[in-house]
Amino acid sequence: MSACSQEPIQELSSGQAVYEARCSACHGPNLEGRVGPALDANSPSASMPDSYWIQTITKGKGSMPAQRLTDNEVELVIEYIKSKY
Repeated sequence: MSACSQEPIQELSSGQAVYEARCSACHGPNLEGRVGPALDANSPSASMPDSYWIQTITKGKGSMPAQRLTDNEVELVIEYIKSKY
């Protein structure tokens, strides 16, 4: 029910925190993929520019819904994922 709350959503301060909270359930804790595709260095997305990542995260793509993240959280999670390559 927190989605219905009028309380401000606390911004996450690290890419790892964003990934763990918003991405790992579908993409796996180690970027290995689950319901969503793998995001590791061998994935097709690994070679995509940041603009692809931003668009996919904020607008959604295929069965992935758009994520409600701040611009800073988007930047942090992209940096975190790429740091794992």
